[in-house]
Amino acid sequence: MLASLTRTTRVLGPVSLAKAHGRLFRTVDRTAIAQRYSSSNSSSSGGGKVFEIKQSEFEEKVLASEVPTIVDFYAAWCQPCKMLAPLLKSAVEKNGQVNLVKIDIDESLDLAHDYRITSLPTVMAFRDGEPVSAFIGMRPAAAIEQFINDVASNKDKDTPSSN
Repeated sequence: MLASLTRTTRVLGPVSLAKAHGRLFRTVDRTAIAQRYSSSNSSSSGGGKVFEIKQSEFEEKVLASEVPTIVDFYAAWCQPCKMLAPLLKSAVEKNGQVNLVKIDIDESLDLAHDYRITSLPTVMAFRDGEPVSAFIGMRPAAAIEQFINDVASNKDKDTPSSN
């Protein structure tokens, strides 16, 4: 069962919010993204980069990226977020095939709402503008590296938040 709600944004034009199996996913018109952000997009030139971005840069750095992108939804006051951050950065830089984008949800409330961020830290992997895998909470370094390697090698799976 799939319910869809469409809204219009200044940057992208039509954006659909589709709800399937209790999860909310954002789908966008990729043609509009491609026209807005050419191949000179710095996030598409290769992996292993780490960006701290604002909500206004999300479409460019994540949805329009040609490189799989890991998004770390965090808050400055969140202790597990502070512990997870260096592990994510290290694993992304070591892998070199994915980028890491950090988004402070206190400054990006609309994104947190759109992607139903209810617990911190929440880490989501995006490929071709779509969320493909995620986990919630702290993980050991080996599990984080495995998650990133799976995203880089296109072996995505939704990781249950209860693990």
